[in-house]
Amino acid sequence: MTTLRSVFHDVDLTEAVVLCVVFIGLNMLDARLTEVAVRLGSYELNPLLGARFASSIAFKGLISAALVLTLVIFKRGALLKPLNLGMFLICAWNGLAIWSWYVGSS
Repeated sequence: MTTLRSVFHDVDLTEAVVLCVVFIGLNMLDARLTEVAVRLGSYELNPLLGARFASSIAFKGLISAALVLTLVIFKRGALLKPLNLGMFLICAWNGLAIWSWYVGSS
């Protein structure tokens, strides 16, 4: 059976767990920010999720957890670093867009 230690051979176990948790958390934050943006008049750009599931925090959490599990099983845990960076940039973009709408409306 694959263990986290064998999947993340180049990092310690604590960092591996943090990478997994951060990825799931960033996806859930993205769902929340998407929900706020849609309420302000924006729309979901992700064609796979669409407006129906894009703002579901639980759904995004489950999808990201399944992706993390798949990466761990197939020994591709090192991909979580660039994935986390990408999700961070998406969340930052969404946050800046929401902030600009609030500033622009005041």
